[in-house]
Amino acid sequence: MRERKKRVISLSVSDSYRESGRFPDCLQFLEERGYECQDIQLKWAHPAKRLLQIARLAPRLWGADLVVNTEYFSTALVSAGLRLTGSRARHVVLGLNISGNRTLSTRSKPLNRAINWLFFGRVDMAVVASKPEADIFSRIHDIPRDRFAFVHWAYDLPQDPGHFSRPERPYFCLIGRNNRDQRTFCAALEGLEAEGVIISHSPPDFTLPANVRNHVEIPFADCIDCIRGSVANVILVRDADRGAGHITLVTAMHCARPQIISRVETALDYFVPDEHALAVPLADVPAVREAMQRLLDDPALADRMGKAAAEYAAQWLTHARRTAVLQDRIRIWHDTGRVEWNEASAATAG
Repeated sequence: MRERKKRVISLSVSDSYRESGRFPDCLQFLEERGYECQDIQLKWAHPAKRLLQIARLAPRLWGADLVVNTEYFSTALVSAGLRLTGSRARHVVLGLNISGNRTLSTRSKPLNRAINWLFFGRVDMAVVASKPEADIFSRIHDIPRDRFAFVHWAYDLPQDPGHFSRPERPYFCLIGRNNRDQRTFCAALEGLEAEGVIISHSPPDFTLPANVRNHVEIPFADCIDCIRGSVANVILVRDADRGAGHITLVTAMHCARPQIISRVETALDYFVPDEHALAVPLADVPAVREAMQRLLDDPALADRMGKAAAEYAAQWLTHARRTAVLQDRIRIWHDTGRVEWNEASAATAG
């Protein structure tokens, strides 16, 4: 009787639902070993709606040998699907990140134990984009610490030109929705001879100063064009309890722009303070204003920092490098069951 091919299901989220037999780059070695792949891109939606999409995949999850997915809520739904179907599939998460401010955690310890058993108890390997996130997710969801691997989030800058309408005066930009401290950004800009640009998922819930404008859900290429024209990209977060801003941070480095970034451990894995960016304390308006004024007063310094950041990103934060590291980590885990935490050669990159 013909032996059944081993099957891997790769789940990600996109702007529309798509399926193919393509192996993601970091799983190519499984194709060479005779696996077949179902690469499924779920339509991005509220987690409750995504539940229906994943529920329809339950028969496939039950018959899979390996399930690989990205994102926090997809991880929870896949883990629950594997638990409830009794699937023997192993489960790998490539990016256990929180894309919003909600988590499946409550004030009730008994309820949290039940949640963690159902929604996170079937995670065999989890890749995080910053070192502190391993401790955060291990603490709140009881995932054993030795199941985590740290791999920098990285990509290659898209070539779409973008058509952002830039302010006439020098400007700073704050882009993103996850945990951003828009109030400190605005307060720091008050009185400065500069403009501020906030690009967000929804409008700020407070009145903006006259020199700050807001754009909602504009194309990614326009966000990149905005960063390219700025004095500096600014990533200010409200707390240090979650990873936030990695996509924007890496994008600005590839754009050769300096940055002003909250000094939190989840960000410090990506840059060298004072060489690529100016790091500031949380919610410190005077420190942010001082950093802005420093870059306004010294455009040559801003350009030097941006150039150094771009060179750093070209070495450490590319799609090819991330793919190679991910594939190596997954292969080691697949063959030995051991999760490699951090490659020695990446130590200088965080």
